[in-house]
Amino acid sequence: MMKKIAISIWGLALSLGIMASEPCSPAYRLLNRLKKIQKKGIMIGHQDDPVYGRNWKWDRGRSDVKEVCGDYPAIMGFELGGIELGETANIDNVPFDRMREEILAQHERGGVTTISWHPFNPVTEKNAWDPSGNPVKEILPGGSQHQKFNKWLKIVADFLNSIQTVDGEKVPILFRPWHEMEGTWFWWGSKGTTVDEYKQLYIYTHDQLLKRYACDQLLWGYSPNSGGADYLKYYPGTQYVDLIGVDLYDFNKDNDVYIKNLKHDLEALKNIAITENKLVALTETGAQTLPDSTWFTHVFWPVAKEYPISYVLFWRNAWDNPKELYIAAPGLAVASDFRHFAKEKKTLFVKNINKIK
Repeated sequence: MMKKIAISIWGLALSLGIMASEPCSPAYRLLNRLKKIQKKGIMIGHQDDPVYGRNWKWDRGRSDVKEVCGDYPAIMGFELGGIELGETANIDNVPFDRMREEILAQHERGGVTTISWHPFNPVTEKNAWDPSGNPVKEILPGGSQHQKFNKWLKIVADFLNSIQTVDGEKVPILFRPWHEMEGTWFWWGSKGTTVDEYKQLYIYTHDQLLKRYACDQLLWGYSPNSGGADYLKYYPGTQYVDLIGVDLYDFNKDNDVYIKNLKHDLEALKNIAITENKLVALTETGAQTLPDSTWFTHVFWPVAKEYPISYVLFWRNAWDNPKELYIAAPGLAVASDFRHFAKEKKTLFVKNINKIK
């Protein structure tokens, strides 16, 4: 029988599925902690924060966020794409050994980690942005690539389970596979699969990692892309998800449109959180190249602060791609604004969340 635990959130009961139902599991402890943190504010996050930045790469101990505001992000994002092929570095050239090291370091400083996975198309062997070949159908049980996918899942599980403290405890991670499924760009998205096949994929991934490989350190995130009419269209079921999020970007330098979309998305997520009893997050966001020097305090924060969301993850600052710039870095016009943003009462960085008991 599926065990469930109830935890209060916004005065409601947060119903946990099997993945976080054991009080001794790392996943349970993380979810309980996130519930407490969310009552105090919104964790500020950054993708690939400690491995490269706007004008540096691979240095140790560095962080664009820390160098601007004096503290590490409360949550850091990392990517597993390429690990399924046996590569030593992911699709953004981050070595997996370094990733393991940084995830452990983030845990030891009291921070949280979220991980996404953009595996290559299992049919065409092209990257995740190739939706051809009916890939989801072919990796599900009975498909031509099913055994390949099983091997991929073992590789992922082995890596996740290898991230342990010196005491041998697995580091808890918020795992967010198969995101932006309503879009047409990924092979698990609307152009490469059906709604039913997507749900089967998510459930199969969840059950294999948890039941077969004992990944009891994972919280499970579900995050469609922004602007959908039905955010639960691809929802695999309440017992498979701990957190519901959305990915929203401003690629067009239009503050008004971003604000409108942000309000729409967060209002929808708030209502879903009430009915589904889940944590909520802005799982990816940012204004590409940050053209507005007051974007954080005048565009993003006036909307975000009004919603009870667990965290916001700003996307990466890529040293080799000037367009991939989503959070403040030293020398940028927006740095001063970000420092003011970081001083807001409800913005939480590592030092803040370590004070929450």
